Amino acid sequence: MPSSDNLNVWYGVIFVHKGFYRSGVFKFRMTIPESYPNLPPSVTFLTEMFHPLVDAHGNVSMSQQFPTWRPYQDYILHVLHYLKNMFKKAVLDGLLDKHCFNKEAYRLYRTDVGVFGKLAQQCAQLSITESFLFDHFPDNNMIRFSSLSEDKFGRFFG
Repeated sequence: MPSSDNLNVWYGVIFVHKGFYRSGVFKFRMTIPESYPNLPPSVTFLTEMFHPLVDAHGNVSMSQQFPTWRPYQDYILHVLHYLKNMFKKAVLDGLLDKHCFNKEAYRLYRTDVGVFGKLAQQCAQLSITESFLFDHFPDNNMIRFSSLSEDKFGRFFG
């Protein structure tokens, strides 16, 4: 969804149902350059993320999937598809060190998948705590979650 004040900044949410990050709800911001499609969009997670492709500031490495951005062949749709797939085992298995922003996450995935899995699951569980899920940051992000009381739940599904 575009931000409330800039059509070149979009916000989104990825719901992960399986794998290391199951139950995760990961909010992100996509910034689309003025010169798009000649230059690729960039993606930053707003939710804390322990993932080989994500740095400490939430920036996502797209270079494994898009080593060279190809205008009019690569589109936002492809970036969104990759964002969803980056949580899948097949993508994690195929990662190369040179494309990973988080070298420690990459190393753990390769050498101690049990510890990696615990840290990934901790990340997913943190993403669904009330303080993360119901946070309305930043203000121009119009995707907002709120708690559903028993009374409201009954009116919708009762």
